Amino acid sequence: MSASPKSKSGWAIIFIAIFFVCPLKSIAAKEPIIRVFISNENKARFRADSFEDIFVQGVSTKHRRIKSLDLIYKNDKVKYSINNNSNAWYELPNNFNLILRNNDKRGIWFKNRRYSGELRVILHNKKINIINYLKLEKYLKSVVGSEMPKEFPLAALQAQAIAARTYALKLLDENKLFDINSTQASQVYLGLESETAKINRAVVSTSSLALFYRNELINAVFHSSSGGRTENSGQVWKYQLPYLKSVIDYDKNSTKYKWTNEFTPAELEKIFPSLGGINSIQIIDKSSTDRVLKIRLYGINGNKIISGTKIREKLQLPSTKFEAYLKFKPIYLDNTLISQDEMFDELVPQSLPSIPKDYFLLVKGYGAGHGVGMSQWGAKSMAERGSSFREILKHYYTGVQIRTYK
Repeated sequence: MSASPKSKSGWAIIFIAIFFVCPLKSIAAKEPIIRVFISNENKARFRADSFEDIFVQGVSTKHRRIKSLDLIYKNDKVKYSINNNSNAWYELPNNFNLILRNNDKRGIWFKNRRYSGELRVILHNKKINIINYLKLEKYLKSVVGSEMPKEFPLAALQAQAIAARTYALKLLDENKLFDINSTQASQVYLGLESETAKINRAVVSTSSLALFYRNELINAVFHSSSGGRTENSGQVWKYQLPYLKSVIDYDKNSTKYKWTNEFTPAELEKIFPSLGGINSIQIIDKSSTDRVLKIRLYGINGNKIISGTKIREKLQLPSTKFEAYLKFKPIYLDNTLISQDEMFDELVPQSLPSIPKDYFLLVKGYGAGHGVGMSQWGAKSMAERGSSFREILKHYYTGVQIRTYK
């Protein structure tokens, strides 16, 4: 039995009411807001990019037109001044929470960068903390341009956008002060300066796409280049994840595919003062992809074993995939030139304090970064060969699904 026209109109009204008041989850799903930690300072200065005012919530309402805001933390107090007026400073309570925003697409300046969205400013651990609140997709337009050269092929930029989106989504946590760092500690975010039309296209064309393994967001780590083969996550961090397995990398065109660093005795003594410098090294453990896991360092004051990650940090090396050698100036014995290889063969660690002082540490390595997950230079090479962003991602992240997260 069909409903009467009156009852049909009644149901239509009810449906419309439900649609707008209680929309379906897929319709109601809002784009996440991400909180990006920018900096913590004793002093901070913010200014408008042009004639647009900055709206500052949390300061006196008598300040109606704000072009710049200066903050200073001193003697356990935070004070602010407006519009370059260094003669008028106003004190803030220690539990202050400033919110800065404006209507200018060019954003708000902090230091030498411009930021969109909102800048939240609080006092935390006796520092002025600046946290950028903005929509996820807007954030990604900066991250992709900050992490990957804009000249890279579109497919590589798209792969980077999806990896960065997944990485950010995985870190969203309302219980923390912020979600993600703006440095390499998380993923690099340089504000509005990093956006270009091509990068924006890469983000928009992959909107809402993320990487999943068995219906859970993955830890979509990435790096610059691996030096020929990516690393298993378990060799770098505590756990081996099934989707972060070692795979062949196509990164031979990377600017860091091969690299060389040299260190003088004076530099090594400054870096390793407890050992009195370094006069010999011994690599004692490597991963299956030839990355240094453990290394023994010998100095005048003894020796110690440290991890490959630690030596990379101490020497600021591009990666842990390296070999290290002591190189000397020519040495003659009974008017005969001794080759460095012969000298190395005869030396043992216990006799090393007698080594001549005219030497340097030569480190030759491959790749840049931790080597786990997607290689950015490898993604570039695959894109240049015609691979799509889906093929790139499925190569570097084993067994993943690419789908919308909403």
